[in-house]
Amino acid sequence: MSPPGRGWALRGRSNFRSREAPQVDARQARREWLALAREIEARGGTVVALPSPSELLTGMPYAAECGQVIPREGAPPLFLLPRMMSAHRQAEREYWAPLARSLGMEVVDPGVGIWEAHGDVATFDGATLLFWGGRTTLDGLEAAARYFPGEVVRVQVREPAFHGNMAVLPLPAVDRMLVCPEVIAPDSYARLRERFGEHRLLVVTEDEIKRYATNGLPVGRDLLAPSVVPEAVRARVEALGMRVVPLTMRELCEKGGGSSRCLVSRAEVGAGAVRIPDAYRLAAVAKDIEADA
Repeated sequence: MSPPGRGWALRGRSNFRSREAPQVDARQARREWLALAREIEARGGTVVALPSPSELLTGMPYAAECGQVIPREGAPPLFLLPRMMSAHRQAEREYWAPLARSLGMEVVDPGVGIWEAHGDVATFDGATLLFWGGRTTLDGLEAAARYFPGEVVRVQVREPAFHGNMAVLPLPAVDRMLVCPEVIAPDSYARLRERFGEHRLLVVTEDEIKRYATNGLPVGRDLLAPSVVPEAVRARVEALGMRVVPLTMRELCEKGGGSSRCLVSRAEVGAGAVRIPDAYRLAAVAKDIEADA
């Protein structure tokens, strides 16, 4: 994760929320970020936080695009760098790569096309889902795909799902996925039905994904979700045996266009696979945010 800086602002305005949004309150955005980070750690996660290196890199808080961690048996995890579409975000990887190396990871670059990393990656039932068609290009996907072990399912999406994490939300704790067929190519949706079974796919609408139905962050049986998620979607998720934890995200989500899932590049690695310098732990970064209060 990477907290918004004190001068954080909307710069690219390249999604359906941010295009017409009023200017943001950077201090409130920092508090929203910290609240999410603490909810993650309260549930057993460990936040690795890269402080904002430049006020110009306003996309860095949306760390789903920082890269993708790929665990390896008997070797350091890979950190697969992104190849971003938006010019104002392309320099971000110059800061994420040194962080990954400081954690003990091996950094690699797909080298071809546009690939927006964790925002276009999901896992479910032992398979990796890789998405393209929003911002990620097919050649970018294929360049990244060779680094993923095991089964890979390719899924094509369309706007307003600019990333796969707007089209599909795996809920592994209850063995279901929220999916929006309206933004998935018909052959890709047929592939999902065939691979996972239609009974495991819970359909949401395009209108509901515009209110972030698929952008909550599952942590065990809790779904850390922005408070704008429709009540009907919350009820469906809770009927499965999960608990929806609503978070107020007026600046980062309602204006900035990225939700709790967009603010995190999630990695599941063995406890000894990485080392985290104290400067990148949440406690160190939280002090700077709390100083604004």
